[in-house]
Amino acid sequence: MKATEQFYVGRGLAVAKSFGGKYAEFAPGQSSPVKLALYKRRALAKDLGVPADGTGSHRIVLGSTADTFTDPDGFAWEAAASLAPTPS
Repeated sequence: MKATEQFYVGRGLAVAKSFGGKYAEFAPGQSSPVKLALYKRRALAKDLGVPADGTGSHRIVLGSTADTFTDPDGFAWEAAASLAPTPS
């Protein structure tokens, strides 16, 4: 958790709240209603009412032109602009 938190701090995000190694919340951008928060898998599953051993996508699409990157937890972040179809 701490390494992932530091990874996002290194990408320019500011920590708004942090509770030890259990939860971290980053301050949203000036014009963004989207907030990024980190939970441990089991705590997030409990909060959502789903099994902790579930499966799902490890890919997140950003609505920006940010570079594609993979975080320390293996989540691939990709800019939505790069997903647009190319005119032929």
